Amino acid sequence: MSRSTGWPTLPGWWPRPGVEVRLTLGLVAIFLAVIFLLDVLFGLIPDRARTELVARQTTSTALALLVTQGIEQGGRLPQRAIRQLAEQDREVLSVALQQKGRPRTTLIGDHAAHWTLPPGERSTLTQVRVAIHDAQSQPWGTLEIAFRPIYPTTLAEVLAAPVVRALLGVVLLSSLAIWLYLRRVLQHLDPGQVIPERVRDAFDVLDEGIVILDPQARVMMANEAFRRLAPLQQPRRAVAIGQPVTQLDWLCRAVAGDGDGTAPVESPWATAVRTAAPSEEREVRIGPADDPAQVREVLVKCTPVLDPGGQVRGSMLRLRDVSALHQLNRALQTSQQALRERNEELSRLATRDPMTSCLNRRAFFEQATRLFELADQRGEGLVCVMADIDHFKQFNDRHGHATGDQVIKAVAAILAGGVRGTDLVCRYGGEEFCLLLPQREAADVLMLAERLRREIEDTAGSQVESVAGLRVTSSFGMALFEPGLAGLAMLVDRADQALYDAKRTGRNRVSRWPVPVSAPVSETKTA
Repeated sequence: MSRSTGWPTLPGWWPRPGVEVRLTLGLVAIFLAVIFLLDVLFGLIPDRARTELVARQTTSTALALLVTQGIEQGGRLPQRAIRQLAEQDREVLSVALQQKGRPRTTLIGDHAAHWTLPPGERSTLTQVRVAIHDAQSQPWGTLEIAFRPIYPTTLAEVLAAPVVRALLGVVLLSSLAIWLYLRRVLQHLDPGQVIPERVRDAFDVLDEGIVILDPQARVMMANEAFRRLAPLQQPRRAVAIGQPVTQLDWLCRAVAGDGDGTAPVESPWATAVRTAAPSEEREVRIGPADDPAQVREVLVKCTPVLDPGGQVRGSMLRLRDVSALHQLNRALQTSQQALRERNEELSRLATRDPMTSCLNRRAFFEQATRLFELADQRGEGLVCVMADIDHFKQFNDRHGHATGDQVIKAVAAILAGGVRGTDLVCRYGGEEFCLLLPQREAADVLMLAERLRREIEDTAGSQVESVAGLRVTSSFGMALFEPGLAGLAMLVDRADQALYDAKRTGRNRVSRWPVPVSAPVSETKTA
């Protein structure tokens, strides 16, 4: 955020003081500062420490004289006189006599609880030690006197102090008098009068939120559209004339929320005042983060207000609510996405076999023809593989057509999962599949076909849930593209002839075109 002006930003739950209250507090603070300054210079407030020091010196001296007289009169202490003198001074907590070579004798109070001065330390305002001499002026002992603390230690004692009561009275009476005076004076200094009423009415007609700020970023005018942008839980009086814009925490959070978190984001009004040029228009989000339905997307821009000499005299903040436009755009995007998904579904239905999701024959020949032409132009490798499920008719006859469908799905899943994304897998017939593999050599495809054959033999039967222990195998025939080949149909026919050879020679194997001359290629393929 930019450098703030005026009062610091307070939490949302903290009450916002009015102009009269803020001025009153400021004037009273100045008044108290003057009193304290005069006290420092001229001593208006009596020094309680000095007064208490004199009184405690007098009490200590009197107690020492009584003890000395008792010693001179044979060592008999006047206990009654000492007690009466101590009771007259309410600041005395305890008195004890420490004679050399003897234990301490407590004369008044709980001296062990109140006496904290270590031996050899000098006396303080609360711990006084007085030396006692005998008739020959020889050191006899020490009189120890514990006094109450000079300064109050509890809130009740602080409030009971006369000086504090006087200051509180001055603060309360002066605050009331100044506040009443300012209420009347500020009626003639309303900053809202800077903007004529007819101008404010004209701004209220606009759909854009408009706020006019003075050079200290205080609100001089806010139209109704801007007030409507405030979150619903914020009262309308939250936008007050003369209020620093930094106190509109919902606005400040919004304009600061579009940064990347690495550095503070300068507010647009600060940018306009600093550069004397309009700030860049940027989009912000206004509203509670926990309720997306109330969040509004707003374009914010601030323009400086210049006098004839080009000096900045304020700024005008514009907020344009584009939430409805964004909602329409999102609805349009949703419709377009749904349309794309529908088109993809229609394309899938038109090009894919509904049972196995493999390409159907029409889609296969459309894509395979392009791959065949590219292979013919570039001289790249292209291999066609035909696969057929062995003895498929027996699955339908023995276990039903539902089991036969599960067998076809299991074999199709293995074939589709064992090739690359650029390879084509087609359900060529009922239980027959055709694979076209571009940019492949014959040795690689032969190894691939052998791996697919073993995987079908090992795993396809276990994927059929309706029949346990079912054994499924498949036969493969492959043919390699050769330059000068008449067309795609001939390549597929050669792979089909290789498949016939695999069926004829025992099934569950891979055969490659050209087939042996002795093989009757016109033999009809059996299930």
